[in-house]
Amino acid sequence: MRNFWRISLVSGLFVSVVSLSLAQSITCTTKLSGKILGTENREPLIGATVYVRELSTGAVADSSGFFQIDRVCPGKYTLVYQFVGYKTRELLVRVTKDSVVTGASVQLAPENQTLQEVIVTEHRSEAQQLLQTQVSLSGAALDQTRGQSLGESLKSLAGLYSIQTGPSISKPVIHGLYSNRIIILNNGIRQEDQQWGTEHAPQVDQFLAARLTVIKGAASIRYGSDAIGGVILVEPKPMPTQVGIGGEVNVVGGTNGGLGVASGMLEGAFDKKLAGLSWRLQGTVKRSGYVRTPNYYLENTSYHENNFSGDLHYDHRNWGTEVFYSQFDTKVGLFTGAQVGSLADLYAAISSPQPLVQPGFSYALDRPYQDVQHDLLKVRAYIHGAKGGTLTATFARQQNTRREYDYVSFSGALNPELYLKLVTHTTDLVWEHAPIKTKTAGQWSGSLGFNGITQGNVRQYLFLIPNFRNYGAGLFAIERYAVGPWTVEGGLRYDYRWLRAYFLDEATKQTYSETHNWQNANGSLGVAYQLRPDLTLTANLSTAWRAPNVADLYSNGLHQSAVAYERGNPNLQPEQAYNGNLVLAYAGKRLSGEIGIYNNLINNYIYLKPDSVPIIRQRGAFPSYTYTQVQATFRGIDATLNYKLTDQLTLTTKNSLLYAYNHTDHGYLVFIPPNRSDNSLRYDWSRVGKLANLYVSLTGLYVARQNRAPAVTTRQENGQIIFTGDFLAPPPAYFLLGAELGFMTQVGRQSMNVSLSGSNLANVAYRDYLNRFRYFADEPGRNILLKIKLPFSVGKHS
Repeated sequence: MRNFWRISLVSGLFVSVVSLSLAQSITCTTKLSGKILGTENREPLIGATVYVRELSTGAVADSSGFFQIDRVCPGKYTLVYQFVGYKTRELLVRVTKDSVVTGASVQLAPENQTLQEVIVTEHRSEAQQLLQTQVSLSGAALDQTRGQSLGESLKSLAGLYSIQTGPSISKPVIHGLYSNRIIILNNGIRQEDQQWGTEHAPQVDQFLAARLTVIKGAASIRYGSDAIGGVILVEPKPMPTQVGIGGEVNVVGGTNGGLGVASGMLEGAFDKKLAGLSWRLQGTVKRSGYVRTPNYYLENTSYHENNFSGDLHYDHRNWGTEVFYSQFDTKVGLFTGAQVGSLADLYAAISSPQPLVQPGFSYALDRPYQDVQHDLLKVRAYIHGAKGGTLTATFARQQNTRREYDYVSFSGALNPELYLKLVTHTTDLVWEHAPIKTKTAGQWSGSLGFNGITQGNVRQYLFLIPNFRNYGAGLFAIERYAVGPWTVEGGLRYDYRWLRAYFLDEATKQTYSETHNWQNANGSLGVAYQLRPDLTLTANLSTAWRAPNVADLYSNGLHQSAVAYERGNPNLQPEQAYNGNLVLAYAGKRLSGEIGIYNNLINNYIYLKPDSVPIIRQRGAFPSYTYTQVQATFRGIDATLNYKLTDQLTLTTKNSLLYAYNHTDHGYLVFIPPNRSDNSLRYDWSRVGKLANLYVSLTGLYVARQNRAPAVTTRQENGQIIFTGDFLAPPPAYFLLGAELGFMTQVGRQSMNVSLSGSNLANVAYRDYLNRFRYFADEPGRNILLKIKLPFSVGKHS
């Protein structure tokens, strides 16, 4: 199998290099933009969608009706424009080599109410309805991340990082904040999956997404408390409207770990009596074995994943409904080199440059490991009136079952050491009023909404967190006014949270409970001003809060996956954040990009602080952490620039600078991302025979040493080593070299996209500060990935 991959990769590289030598000039950096207006008074149709049929991507119109689609290659494309209550329109657009093509504006006519059958697709991007700093991955940029986890996929965006536990567990980090300070909306549903754990990766199938959007900064007004750091939206593509069956197949293979991923999607729409009814089925299988660093394999780092989902939509005139179900099932092996038995073993493992045990390659997956299953059921309905706006109601049930198995069984040979089952019900009711025009040529738009949540957690076997019940409710209002070059948006929100934790008195064997309730109100104000057609300035001020969760308050036990003993603090108070950001965006013929600055002051910031003395239990010796609370500031700069050196050669640089400070202790915080610079050169060619959209890119990632971290000191006391600040100083800076080559070709009547990419091509041995297993081992070495995407259709027609 491994020889097969090597032969395939070398053959693919040879064919691509030969093809490149024959290629002509082309660029795939054109921006296609336009406006979607109504025929009556040429009013902007806020939230109208445009879909590029040949690229399977699209955009949503903003408050002025404007939309933009990035990274489009020259050629002819069919644009499909849709809006609830208006006739669908198609437009053939020719894209040239210009940096910006603006000939995609249209006017949509109101739908004739006497028609018997009207099919309307309701698909609006949540993010584009908010005036906040945001970045996204879609189209070819998203395809380049296929096969990776959600956390790894987003690391390519400025201001985004990931905190890891070994090579298989990755959580997204926005401006230094993660876990319960980030809300993930999976297909419009707030993801709830024991996200408080730093080694609890989001249970989200990345192949479900047609767009990943990140709102950077406090965004709790729309999405609820906890969104202190931001929001990640995992948005699927619009449901099909063309009669027939279509879909796509994705295959990913990797050399490091023997990675293999296969994902398939099948969808269709009906006609005649079932007009308006559409469906989609999707599934993913992923397998990986022991990951290799430049010098050794990481024992027991195998990974298994099986996912599937089904979606059923019905849209009829001015109303519609949807039922969606998904199951995410994963089994993650944990590096055995991080499992220690005694205090002496812990110190030896930390001080050793390499793991004591270095096996060969294997797909085996044994203790210790995580076994997690996440089920999501969503039911949504909406009704739209021309003057009454749109009312949308959404109900969801989620069940997250987490089992963590220790290196040695203490709960019975077949039982996990940690068992947690979390059941969550959420309800959302949102009313978006119809746009209101003013005499000054301005326009009002906005929404009112209610969010409700209830949770119940059940635990078994060893204690880490207690059983609990949790209730929450929130009311919000957001209003936006756009006139000329100005857009102003304001929002208010009120939240109430209630938590009751249940305990067992070991002496009396009686249960007792601890109850907390919190409430808070927050607001936001944003302003955007278009200085010139190619230059926009956006500013936002907002507040947000987060109530302590049950792990913050009552953790008291060994966390198997983290290989750490964690203690809570029942006296913790809610976090309160005050966030501000300023972004300047420029879109010129040669130069484009944006630069943003942000400042996030958080009172009562809660984090896991490393204790000085490791804790010793029957199982062995473990690093110990305690939840503590301080006043903290997170401030920094995100800068992304694209410069066309020639029509074919593009230079891209993404830089993230972050400074975090602990005002309470007059020092620094642990696990704060270091400064980073990601730079790439990309060259595009034209069609050669059956190959099109050929490109090659070279990337260089530099990650600085985190010098703004607590100082690490050691001393001996009664024959025992005492650590202060952390258990190991931050690792040195590192530089990683990468490359990618891709093209599109025809297989029969279908188009196939192929890409070949390599990471850490120089096979550098390094350690990342945000990896909790950096105490014990290096990061993965060289990895070559082959990705194939094959869309298909059977009997589709308009």
